[in-house]
Amino acid sequence: MGFDGIAVMQYVADGREEQDLESVAMEMSFRFMELRNAAKALDMGKVSDITIKMDGGTILCRVLSDEYFVCTLMDDPGHFGKGRWALRSASAQLIEDL
Repeated sequence: MGFDGIAVMQYVADGREEQDLESVAMEMSFRFMELRNAAKALDMGKVSDITIKMDGGTILCRVLSDEYFVCTLMDDPGHFGKGRWALRSASAQLIEDL
């Protein structure tokens, strides 16, 4: 996903087709930009990850570059660590593919 709100690519797992992932991703890009600006204004360095836990699942996001980030929506919060590891592990290849 680009920080401009335009999806580069998406994958929807079986049973998740009814969710509007495009809208979720666009909203996340806006919020991510706000957090990046706040961290910069407070001299806290760069934001690398965001996690949002909700009743409907957990969204994990990771910054890939100044222009792109990747998100995953997880049903089971018990796999939170595995989701973060998967995003971190896949980041180098995703950056290369961009």
